[in-house]
Amino acid sequence: MQWDKFFEDVPDFRLNRRKKHKLIDILAISVCAVVCGANDFEEIAMYGRQKIDFLRTFLELPNGIPSHDTFYRVFKFLDKDRFSDSLCRWSRQVLSSVDEELTQINIDGKVLCATAKPGFRKSGVCIVSAWVSEHKLVLGQQKADGKSNEKTAIPDLLDSLDLTGGLVSIDAIGCERKYADSIVEKKGDYLLALKNNHKHIYQQVSERMQQVRSQLPCNEHVDFGSGRIETRTCYVENHLDLYDDLREWKHLKSIVLLESRREINGGVSVESRYYLSSLAIGAQAFNTCIRKHWSIENQLHWQLDVTFWEDAQRTKSAQAAENLATLRKLALQLLNRVPDSESIKNRRKIAGWNNEYLTKVLANI
Repeated sequence: MQWDKFFEDVPDFRLNRRKKHKLIDILAISVCAVVCGANDFEEIAMYGRQKIDFLRTFLELPNGIPSHDTFYRVFKFLDKDRFSDSLCRWSRQVLSSVDEELTQINIDGKVLCATAKPGFRKSGVCIVSAWVSEHKLVLGQQKADGKSNEKTAIPDLLDSLDLTGGLVSIDAIGCERKYADSIVEKKGDYLLALKNNHKHIYQQVSERMQQVRSQLPCNEHVDFGSGRIETRTCYVENHLDLYDDLREWKHLKSIVLLESRREINGGVSVESRYYLSSLAIGAQAFNTCIRKHWSIENQLHWQLDVTFWEDAQRTKSAQAAENLATLRKLALQLLNRVPDSESIKNRRKIAGWNNEYLTKVLANI
């Protein structure tokens, strides 16, 4: 466990004469505690007191375990960008060792619901993440402007990422020509969901795609599960001359229609979704890429909400809340790299009960 190297770029903001605990000890205890099931500062401190003998096998702890107030103060003033970069730098190192022709980077935002002011649901801290579904890695994250939505965070997040050879997928909020151009300028490609927030483009695309879809190459994929049958049929249009409203999208090569048909308890629902892409690939490949985008909801956001109780954490300080969000992602990423068949929930429990198992989880640090 190379804690000093992992957090080497995180500065200690505290005065030397006021320090009772090493910053590296505070961060290491926090990572171990959250991996093992702690969800707030009181539980982190409690974990430290219960596991002090184990923690002393790899930490100095000159003055024992810090109080929960100390953990809160540290995370309240800790440099959130440098702390976040520890996670993202590790993700980039892991990804650099993988030889792949196309890496898909899914971008989406998540609001920390409990940080919102009473009566103002949209006032909570919103963090936009870049997620690589194949390897369950967070490549980058950016907090949205407190007075706006995730749209304000997307440009800064794109600027921070190496997009060379990657496919960036974003929901409808990111379907902007300036984002598309920025991605291509950084030697990446894009797959952007198109909805009614671009009224004229959406109307032209939806009407024409429905007219010509029988003439387009298509791919069908069927999923079974949770009492439903879902059939996703993907159509790809590469002849774009008649789409006048898209002439200014100079890198656009494909328009994609995904028709999703769901059968649940005898009822049937059909939904059509549209996408713009700078890639010219087949219908089967697009069907897979669109499916991969939703892994950021299923494998990242869902785990943070359900397994780590993220939306129930009422940390008052926005910076502490953001640093805790990074800590949860770090713990999730460590748990995701354990080569067994247990769920993330069970891995947290086993790590809390079994120090040897926790040591294996932390071996990736």
